[in-house]
Amino acid sequence: MSYEYSYAQICAQVNAALDVRRVVEYIGWETEKLVRSGDIYLGMCPIHHEKMFRTLELNPRNNTYECKHVNCPGNAPSDLLDLIVKSSRKSLPEVLLNLANHFGPDQFRLTDRQMEFLADLVNQVREYENAQDASPDTQAS
Repeated sequence: MSYEYSYAQICAQVNAALDVRRVVEYIGWETEKLVRSGDIYLGMCPIHHEKMFRTLELNPRNNTYECKHVNCPGNAPSDLLDLIVKSSRKSLPEVLLNLANHFGPDQFRLTDRQMEFLADLVNQVREYENAQDASPDTQAS
């Protein structure tokens, strides 16, 4: 099956349509503890399950985030999709498909073919993970 768009294009399309507060709510994190500071939001980091300090900076202008905790995997600026991937510990294709199913493909202007493409990617990731789990190298002796 051939597709007339790129995976990167779908990622950019979805990330651009995300809303910072809805993302925090979607991942089930503490939206009530988000504080606006100028153009950004500060909050507790869902990646390393911060409970005391607002180490997470969310920038709604360009839909990026960065955790200021040095040992957090989110310590480098990245897009909101990366925040969802790291906090949910799911693959990017799975996150994209879950977001589209949760909010509706129209929210992200995804076509039926793009949804099929994402479903195919999720299946490929799962097949790969299953093959890895069944591999003799990963099984305990």
